[in-house]
Amino acid sequence: MRVSDRKMYELPSTILEYFPQTIQISKPSNFEKLNSTLLAAIKEICRTTPNSKPRRWAGNLYTTAGNRNQLMNEPSFSELTDFVVAEIEVFASINCIDKNNKDLFIDNMWINKFKFKDSMDQHCHPNSLFTGVYFVKVPYDSGLLAFDSPSSEQMITPPIKESNQYNMRQAGFKMSEGDLIIFNSHLKHRVLLHNADEERISIGFTCTL
Repeated sequence: MRVSDRKMYELPSTILEYFPQTIQISKPSNFEKLNSTLLAAIKEICRTTPNSKPRRWAGNLYTTAGNRNQLMNEPSFSELTDFVVAEIEVFASINCIDKNNKDLFIDNMWINKFKFKDSMDQHCHPNSLFTGVYFVKVPYDSGLLAFDSPSSEQMITPPIKESNQYNMRQAGFKMSEGDLIIFNSHLKHRVLLHNADEERISIGFTCTL
């Protein structure tokens, strides 16, 4: 039966949309002043703290994820921490999370710094509910934060005539200084090649109950 003939005999199909990926982006009103404070603290931390990038990580970058990952407890990061906690409460509400009278809290917070041609390969953050990134310094032509669709792991990839929300396999975000992005920790993500001479500096964190 030809497609044109099918239309004569069938009612319109119903399209259902299940399992969408929730991503929240926000920005503090005083981000310029906040970032100035953060940059001063980050500069000192980077001067005294060696790179703790695990050997298993693909891609080059400087990170304190393995040796100084409790920044939420340091005074210089208290204002950012308060903003993050308020925003993860919003994210939890949007996702209808039942906290069962518990408080969401940040369990890890660390620095990521990318130099020219640095990147970070695909990964996720197990043993946490939400993951987020706050952008402190984002020069022009910075490496994009990219999310991979769960469908990117399918065994057979069909040919695509035109990309849309149903067949897209990766979404890249061009973030700005002061942007905070929050997403579910199971969502796989990466940082694409950083092509700027200036450093790209961000603060990553994970949250749980």
